Amino acid sequence: MAENKNAQQVREITDKLEQGIKELFESVRFKEYLRTMSKFYNYSFNNTLLIAMQKPEATYVAGYTSWQRNFDRQVMKGEKGIKILAPAPYKAQEDREKIDPVTQKPVIGADGKAITETVEVLRPAFKVVSVFDVSQTDGKELPDIIVDELKGTVENYEAFFDALKQESPVPISFEDIPGGAKGFFSPVESRIAIQEGMSEIQTVKTAIHEIAHAKLHAVKPDEKTAPEDKKDRHTKEVEAESVAYTVCQRYGIETSDYSFGYIAGWSSGKETKELKSSLDTIRKTAAEMIEGIDGKLKVLLAEKAQSAEKETEMPAEPMPEAPIYRETANYAYEAGELESYHASLAANEECRRAIEAAISSNYGDNRLDADAAVKSVLEQFSPERVRYVLANTIQQKDFDGRIPQPLKEWAKSVEVCPENTSRFLVDKPNPGLTALFVDAFRQQTEPQKEVTSEKTEERDPEVVAWENDEITSIEVKTVEVKSPFAPLPEEAAKAPKGHRLTAEEKEIKAAVMDTLKGQIAYHNDGMRASYRASNHSFNLLARNGVKIEGNTVTQNGEPLFKIHRRHAARKTQGCYRELMPTLEYVKQEQRQEKPSIPHHPKRRQKTPLSAISSKLPRKRSRRRSLRSNPKRTTWSCEKGDT
Repeated sequence: MAENKNAQQVREITDKLEQGIKELFESVRFKEYLRTMSKFYNYSFNNTLLIAMQKPEATYVAGYTSWQRNFDRQVMKGEKGIKILAPAPYKAQEDREKIDPVTQKPVIGADGKAITETVEVLRPAFKVVSVFDVSQTDGKELPDIIVDELKGTVENYEAFFDALKQESPVPISFEDIPGGAKGFFSPVESRIAIQEGMSEIQTVKTAIHEIAHAKLHAVKPDEKTAPEDKKDRHTKEVEAESVAYTVCQRYGIETSDYSFGYIAGWSSGKETKELKSSLDTIRKTAAEMIEGIDGKLKVLLAEKAQSAEKETEMPAEPMPEAPIYRETANYAYEAGELESYHASLAANEECRRAIEAAISSNYGDNRLDADAAVKSVLEQFSPERVRYVLANTIQQKDFDGRIPQPLKEWAKSVEVCPENTSRFLVDKPNPGLTALFVDAFRQQTEPQKEVTSEKTEERDPEVVAWENDEITSIEVKTVEVKSPFAPLPEEAAKAPKGHRLTAEEKEIKAAVMDTLKGQIAYHNDGMRASYRASNHSFNLLARNGVKIEGNTVTQNGEPLFKIHRRHAARKTQGCYRELMPTLEYVKQEQRQEKPSIPHHPKRRQKTPLSAISSKLPRKRSRRRSLRSNPKRTTWSCEKGDT
């Protein structure tokens, strides 16, 4: 029976793949690469599984001494080793029957029993050793056969990637993968992770590569095949990348330069032994994936066309702006909030582009119409979003002297997540123009702060009269003051009043959250924790006598904040990771009695009120009656009294 159309196309593509790799094998660069790669050990199936469980993104691993001796590289300080099993046989004495070398039968003694002899045997045993991935080392560069990351876009990218998600046997998620890996398939957790922020072509190719791993190389608990019959990692990588190349070629996505080098890098010799032995598997898997993607893509594109027709018939309502997400991608994954994370990041990028376009369109004749530029941006995005993007930009350009210092101090007051900040950095305009834009933005969105700061304070007329020497006499009046407020209901009286943090308390709270973030990162990831608390936070807490004791933050021994701990809703690597907590203000407020007349600084030296009152005639009986009367006493002054 003749091959169908898909199978014929797959065969043509795989033939092209084999020819391209053969040509690469003949290059001088690849020979150098093979000499280096020959120094790496080919680990067993069990050790390969152990490496995947501990560090799924690992590529090349070797022992601590091996990195130094063979590769002129040094394991970086603080890196955690990957535990594997290494052979450690030992010699032992054992009694065995003596064998006749001629007859190959046991030698019988005079007593009719077999004669025994003591022999030295080598008994198998294993010990636990540590190895390190190349991403955990630093030093001489290894020869690399893989070209730079793929660039470009994919037609109908969203629908195509949705079809890949449906085709994948395990969930797919985006995250920041340490070590430079573009993606990995975790057989233990049954999931695929892809590095965020890559081009559309690189993302699609990586996704197909990892889906091929999930289809071909997943660990099946009920599988009875012996470990020695399992495929080594080199063969697995060759098969996965070959499937990725074949499927991408079918949909017009060119990956030849990348895939040829990748496959060659994982091959162990000058000939394509791994590729040839796996061609049938590659062709079968690629054909199945193409058939599945075609069916799912057809349905998704039809749904997209129907929704587009509905949008043309009905006027589209503006979509609500995504809220600002201030946590990392890893935190979002553990908290089940990845959609919010990606939506916020995309909105930040759109806001950045809108700011750059507004500055460019409103600049001419060496003059920027900052007010018009700000208005055009605020028509598209909320002030909170614009403030977040602008604050991030100024924080990243703190070194630039063209940005005034007051703007740098303003930017520090806005909390910005340090992850992916370069993606929404306003970098195209001149920093001076960006500073003008920020000034105009603050004038339009923060007018009340400036007005209230310049507002003159209302002063007591009696105090003003006293300072101007307009008081000639003092009259004492006794009046009874009744409260103008009705008694509060019992529920309202018991309800706690909200406390507005002072500037000092806000700084302490920010330093506490920074310290807790570092502690939680170390608790979750150990020495591999990517976040470290700043020295500024430690010094600030020490200066103010603040300590973190369990779930309580104290200042000078008194409770200041209560820590409410949070944990992820699902397990990661067998445990529930801790998330960022919340702080509750619990400090007991100290009440202070307010003076009856507010204190104001005097412009010049005045005669104290006590000196004036001492010259006035005193009525002792009157003063005694005032002491015994619990009513309030007020002072009334009239000009011209003698």
